[in-house]
Amino acid sequence: MKKNTLVTIGLLGAAYLLFVSFKKKTTLSGTVYVGQTNAPTSTDQVYSKVGTKVYDKNNNLIYTYDTANLGMTVTGTSGSKLNVIIGSDFAAGEVGFVDSADVQTI
Repeated sequence: MKKNTLVTIGLLGAAYLLFVSFKKKTTLSGTVYVGQTNAPTSTDQVYSKVGTKVYDKNNNLIYTYDTANLGMTVTGTSGSKLNVIIGSDFAAGEVGFVDSADVQTI
Protein backbone atom coordinates (compact mmCIF):
# COMPACT_ATOMS: atom_id res chain seq x y z
CA MET A 1 0.00 0.00 0.00
CA LYS A 2 2.91 2.34 0.67
CA LYS A 3 4.20 1.80 -2.85
CA ASN A 4 0.80 2.67 -4.41
CA THR A 5 0.54 5.82 -2.29
CA LEU A 6 4.00 6.98 -3.38
CA VAL A 7 3.18 6.29 -7.04
CA THR A 8 -0.11 8.24 -6.72
CA ILE A 9 1.63 11.20 -5.09
CA GLY A 10 4.33 11.11 -7.78
CA LEU A 11 1.73 11.07 -10.57
CA LEU A 12 -0.20 13.93 -8.99
CA GLY A 13 3.02 15.94 -8.66
CA ALA A 14 3.93 15.29 -12.30
CA ALA A 15 0.42 16.25 -13.43
CA TYR A 16 0.64 19.50 -11.45
CA LEU A 17 4.03 20.36 -12.99
CA LEU A 18 2.66 19.65 -16.45
CA PHE A 19 -0.38 21.85 -15.76
CA VAL A 20 1.75 24.73 -14.50
CA SER A 21 4.06 24.56 -17.52
CA PHE A 22 1.11 25.06 -19.92
CA LYS A 23 -0.55 27.77 -17.87
CA LYS A 24 -0.90 31.08 -19.71
CA LYS A 25 2.15 33.21 -19.12
CA THR A 26 1.55 36.79 -18.06
CA THR A 27 3.57 39.59 -19.56
CA LEU A 28 4.60 42.75 -17.83
CA SER A 29 3.18 45.91 -19.30
CA GLY A 30 3.20 49.52 -18.35
CA THR A 31 3.79 53.03 -19.44
CA VAL A 32 6.82 53.74 -21.58
CA TYR A 33 8.55 57.03 -20.78
CA VAL A 34 10.83 58.44 -23.47
CA GLY A 35 13.75 60.35 -22.00
CA GLN A 36 15.58 63.14 -23.74
CA THR A 37 18.93 62.11 -25.22
CA ASN A 38 22.21 63.81 -24.31
CA ALA A 39 20.74 65.33 -21.13
CA PRO A 40 23.38 66.06 -18.47
CA THR A 41 23.38 63.43 -15.74
CA SER A 42 22.78 65.95 -12.94
CA THR A 43 19.49 67.21 -14.39
CA ASP A 44 15.94 66.00 -13.74
CA GLN A 45 13.51 64.81 -16.39
CA VAL A 46 9.79 65.54 -16.44
CA TYR A 47 7.34 64.01 -18.88
CA SER A 48 4.51 65.44 -20.93
CA LYS A 49 0.84 64.82 -20.51
CA VAL A 50 -1.55 65.11 -23.44
CA GLY A 51 -2.13 68.86 -23.64
CA THR A 52 1.03 70.01 -21.84
CA LYS A 53 1.71 73.56 -22.99
CA VAL A 54 5.21 75.01 -23.38
CA TYR A 55 5.73 78.78 -23.31
CA ASP A 56 8.65 81.01 -24.25
CA LYS A 57 10.15 83.65 -21.93
CA ASN A 58 7.47 86.17 -23.03
CA ASN A 59 4.71 83.73 -22.07
CA ASN A 60 3.82 83.02 -25.71
CA LEU A 61 2.67 79.47 -26.44
CA ILE A 62 5.33 77.70 -28.50
CA TYR A 63 4.24 74.05 -28.29
CA THR A 64 1.39 71.82 -27.10
CA TYR A 65 2.09 68.11 -26.60
CA ASP A 66 -0.39 65.75 -28.23
CA THR A 67 1.46 62.71 -26.84
CA ALA A 68 2.06 61.76 -23.23
CA ASN A 69 5.30 60.54 -21.62
CA LEU A 70 7.81 62.46 -23.74
CA GLY A 71 10.80 63.71 -21.78
CA MET A 72 11.90 67.27 -21.07
CA THR A 73 15.02 68.24 -19.13
CA VAL A 74 14.50 70.63 -16.22
CA THR A 75 17.12 73.39 -16.12
CA GLY A 76 15.60 75.48 -13.31
CA THR A 77 12.44 76.72 -11.65
CA SER A 78 10.56 80.02 -11.47
CA GLY A 79 7.74 79.74 -8.95
CA SER A 80 5.31 77.12 -10.23
CA LYS A 81 6.98 77.15 -13.67
CA LEU A 82 9.76 74.81 -14.72
CA ASN A 83 12.46 75.94 -17.12
CA VAL A 84 12.83 73.07 -19.59
CA ILE A 85 14.55 72.02 -22.77
CA ILE A 86 12.09 70.32 -25.12
CA GLY A 87 12.78 68.09 -28.10
CA SER A 88 14.25 64.64 -28.52
CA ASP A 89 17.85 65.85 -28.09
CA PHE A 90 19.04 68.12 -25.28
CA ALA A 91 21.74 69.81 -27.36
CA ALA A 92 19.36 70.64 -30.22
CA GLY A 93 16.30 71.26 -28.04
CA GLU A 94 14.33 74.46 -27.54
CA VAL A 95 14.17 76.42 -24.29
CA GLY A 96 10.73 76.86 -22.76
CA PHE A 97 8.66 76.98 -19.59
CA VAL A 98 5.92 74.62 -18.40
CA ASP A 99 3.60 74.76 -15.44
CA SER A 100 4.70 72.13 -12.92
CA ALA A 101 1.11 70.82 -12.69
CA ASP A 102 1.09 70.13 -16.45
CA VAL A 103 3.91 67.56 -16.37
CA GLN A 104 4.50 64.22 -14.69
CA THR A 105 7.50 62.89 -12.84
CA ILE A 106 8.50 59.30 -12.21
